[in-house]
Amino acid sequence: MTDTTNTSSVLAVAPASSASGTSAGPTAAKHAPSELKTFTFPDGHISFAYPATWTVRTVAPPAGLPGIEAIVADAAGHDLLSLANGVTAGCAGGPVSRRVFDQAAVPGMTAPDGTEPVFGFAVESYGAGDAYNMGLVDPRSLKPGDGVPSWCNLVSTANGGLFTRVIFDDPAFPNRGAARAWMATDQYAQLKALLVSLDYS
Repeated sequence: MTDTTNTSSVLAVAPASSASGTSAGPTAAKHAPSELKTFTFPDGHISFAYPATWTVRTVAPPAGLPGIEAIVADAAGHDLLSLANGVTAGCAGGPVSRRVFDQAAVPGMTAPDGTEPVFGFAVESYGAGDAYNMGLVDPRSLKPGDGVPSWCNLVSTANGGLFTRVIFDDPAFPNRGAARAWMATDQYAQLKALLVSLDYS
């Protein structure tokens, strides 16, 4: 595991847009510069940048899965994000209705077949309520609309796969307006910047 320090700025989040091009969230706040550190998984391939006041710890993935899991926590010790590297499990799920709040390219994580995964923040409706998802996904997991396949946060890599999952409370938000409001916070900007910084080398 490599953990180095550098100075950079947290990326500001641009206002999200719906499929119709209208604003789907509040105007992004101006985020103060933040010192960053870099974490590299023990295999030396996947790395990401994160705020220097946050921490990263590694654990074995649950249920006996292969690979290693990195859990990112904020300065207060609250777990924010899970990244499992070298996993081989797949995804399965039924049709859902999806609304995409935000997405961005992650060119450093291009899959062996040439597919470029994307960062995404979306809400899916099925059954009795909404489920919020944020992480790296295959572009097909960000197709909006009704009856689309459910979110799959497995990104193919040369050493197996990478799962990424922002850890939300249950329920994550009281409503979709609260989710959009969260997008204007430093925490959202920092999590998005971390995920977009992911790089496979």
